[in-house]
Amino acid sequence: MKTLFTLFVALTFSHLLQAQSIDATAAVRYFELTDSLRQDKPFSDALWKSFLTLEGNAQYIQNQAYTEKYLNRFRKDMEVVYMPQHDSLLRERLKDPQQNYNTYLIHYYKANEPQLREFLQNILADEEAYLASLYKVTYTMLPKRMHLTKPEATLYFNALGNDAVANRGNLVLTLSGTYIYDKSKYGILGGHELHHLVRAEKKYTIAEKDKSLFLMLGLLLNEGAPDLIDKRFTMSEDMPEDMRWGAYLLQLGEKQMPKLDEALLEMAAGTKTYTSQEIKQQVVGMSGHIPGFYMADIIERNGLKKKLIANIDDPFQFVYLYNKAAKKDKAKPFVFSKEAMAYLKQVEVGAKTKN
Repeated sequence: MKTLFTLFVALTFSHLLQAQSIDATAAVRYFELTDSLRQDKPFSDALWKSFLTLEGNAQYIQNQAYTEKYLNRFRKDMEVVYMPQHDSLLRERLKDPQQNYNTYLIHYYKANEPQLREFLQNILADEEAYLASLYKVTYTMLPKRMHLTKPEATLYFNALGNDAVANRGNLVLTLSGTYIYDKSKYGILGGHELHHLVRAEKKYTIAEKDKSLFLMLGLLLNEGAPDLIDKRFTMSEDMPEDMRWGAYLLQLGEKQMPKLDEALLEMAAGTKTYTSQEIKQQVVGMSGHIPGFYMADIIERNGLKKKLIANIDDPFQFVYLYNKAAKKDKAKPFVFSKEAMAYLKQVEVGAKTKN
């Protein structure tokens, strides 16, 4: 009976994945545009605008808040990388990748085009298998009650950078970023972003004065927990230097912890009201990666990862578990003040959970 049930679940999961789709039009079209540039022929404004409106590009551009000025500069950088007439300028720019980062990124696509094309083709040849790999790693950071699928979500691939985002219920992965991450462990970049779609969140009815607090807590958990899926792999020396996010996030996260405590104390005392922008720019960084990953790392290395997963929908528990782990940790990381923790518990008691 158990075997039949397991088979039923597997078949149902397979059916749902078949309903989910991968759209790589934007990535494929990118290489078509570069074919023209290789012949020293710039593409037209109309062709560029059409390229940017492809869904895989448009959703990424919206999420990253790219301006027309930035996109025009990106287009010019593509010309420098791919058009032979700019070879000397390209060589000069590549001497300083940090100063000319987009040129460096675009050049990665050019230098690794055969590998990137093959990687994408292998994914498209068995979309169901690739989607399954994403769910597999996503589920490592979710309790069984959340082992669900999102058949309505589309996975888009583009070639506008090396990042990945969850946007409007869909996933947008850059081809180079996915290729680099997947070499470390298959599916981890997409698996991180898929976590944002699959993870359920507790719904609260909250007082107006507590909204900035809930924003802060939500950002920390939303990025900190799934960072345990992929950020550890970015600490490897095999990872390109510009993508070694793990150590960078941990260093900045450690420095940012006192600011979190300070903000909690100010909220508790009512001496400062934080706007959404101030929370995102002053209290947390990079949408919650800073210091979310640092907090999740402390939780994991002190044996509380299972409890984090069990309470993955509870932003209060993320902070409580961090503080418990920090007190155990021999490295003596920052511990939240008693006053800050008392304030959190007070707000938690007063918040009403929606059904």
